[in-house]
Amino acid sequence: MPLKKKPVGVPWDSKEGDDNYLKEPWILKKGKEFIFIERDNNNRGNFYLQKDDEKRLSLSALQAKLTYHQLIEFGYKLQKPKRKKIKKPEISD
Repeated sequence: MPLKKKPVGVPWDSKEGDDNYLKEPWILKKGKEFIFIERDNNNRGNFYLQKDDEKRLSLSALQAKLTYHQLIEFGYKLQKPKRKKIKKPEISD
């Protein structure tokens, strides 16, 4: 009997304020390869996908979702933004 996996959401379904919210473009990384996913602002509901410096592809929302899940299965990881280090003020006596 196959194990049931909990469905993993896609980053563009998260809203600002959610714990897993990330701004665009969403970057997937595997080794030295990068894949960028961003919304198509001119054609609502569509997305652009681009690998490294290759040609940018236009995908429907469903295609983008399926492609995202396949890339995760192939070992790509969603890159999270680096946190900025906050300098703590020095306390002098």
